[in-house]
Amino acid sequence: MHNEQEIRDYVLRRVKPSKEEDELIWNTANSLLNRANEEIKKRNLEGDAILVGSVAKGTYLKNPDIDIFLRFPKDLNKEDLKNLGIEIGKSIIPDGFAKYAEHPYWRGIYNGFEVDIVPCYKISKPEEKISAVDRTPFHTEYIKKNLKDEQKDEIRLLKAFLKGIEIYGAEARVCGFSGYLSELLILKYGNFENVLANVSKWRKKVYLHLGEGGKKFRDPVVFIDPVDPNRNAASAVSEESKSLFIHASRSYIEKPSKNFFFPNPTIPLSKEKIKEEINKRETFFYVFEFPKPDIIDDNLYPQINRTMEALTKILKDFGIINTFYIVQNSKVYFLIELAKTALPKVKIHEGPPVWHQNSKNFIERWRGKALRGPYIKGYRLFVEVQRKNTSIEEVLFHNLPNYKLGKEFDKLKNEINLGEIWNFMEKLDRVELTKFLIFKFPWER
Repeated sequence: MHNEQEIRDYVLRRVKPSKEEDELIWNTANSLLNRANEEIKKRNLEGDAILVGSVAKGTYLKNPDIDIFLRFPKDLNKEDLKNLGIEIGKSIIPDGFAKYAEHPYWRGIYNGFEVDIVPCYKISKPEEKISAVDRTPFHTEYIKKNLKDEQKDEIRLLKAFLKGIEIYGAEARVCGFSGYLSELLILKYGNFENVLANVSKWRKKVYLHLGEGGKKFRDPVVFIDPVDPNRNAASAVSEESKSLFIHASRSYIEKPSKNFFFPNPTIPLSKEKIKEEINKRETFFYVFEFPKPDIIDDNLYPQINRTMEALTKILKDFGIINTFYIVQNSKVYFLIELAKTALPKVKIHEGPPVWHQNSKNFIERWRGKALRGPYIKGYRLFVEVQRKNTSIEEVLFHNLPNYKLGKEFDKLKNEINLGEIWNFMEKLDRVELTKFLIFKFPWER
């Protein structure tokens, strides 16, 4: 299927709710609103419940999440706001659970739909916000006011495309394009095809706005929030997500396919084939197994990245070739591909320039103690000394106390289990290993 109109029709048939589904979605949303407003009234509180997000804007896909915001006066203290959100959420969805962002909110299943019930402050303009979510109702109203009816399907196509190429979502696990940002892109460029045509021309700096612009940012993609010119609506987008969007846009324009929207799943290699692929590389894969901290994903993934940075700094002398991680059940596995597993006994230690005030001290400190030197190379002094730690395990555990890992991982330093990948083959997800070893873009699978 390469005809663009055929692809559009096919995608919309799969992602756009039918009339019956629409009716169920809106009946559910209205029921939630009624229940929430009743709970507020029952407590003699000043406040109201409103619908926000993609359902309110009419840009939702099939089986959408439903977002209900509970708005309260600004003079309500934060602790009471938090407690009310949980209390009312629990009254509506008793078997739900608390989630935590800037402050707690309630999540659960209601009539088959995932629902978030979020407390916020009722403000008259975005600048009055007390917490980040206070701005969300203004996003909803802005899109409702400025979006044409025919653009709603354009947004659905763009969201399905971003999902298919695996960069949809602003959460830390994805670092991609949020639903709101997708809507802004359609407002900016008009329709799905124009978004791809323009994105295919993006370069290193991308600065977009719908009005007069706003504050300057250094993020890979900048889209000034039309509701708040001091906010970048694209702040979550990583350099890799931006680059993947550019490449996918060019690839789709060159050869349209439904696989961009609905990629084939990765078929895992057998254990024997994985071993064969690893052996072809003639490198060494080391695995560092940590217990998975019990924290929300938006805290977990930045901490994973910080931990990986620390591990690679400690092991840099072994020749870092690749790094990746697998979050699996109750464990986090850090995989580092190395050029070697042992360091030579000799280590070159760099000293100051010969004219530096510390050069004399450097010479006196090392004379008679180094394997070789002090000597001059270029304008610096050097010595060659005996390395105390030469194996991966020795280097890691000797240096680990001096490095900060992600906050929760830092507490787990004594629980690291490490070794070559062969010791973990029964534990590691073969799909994730296959994705790394036989890399393909999602639409190429």
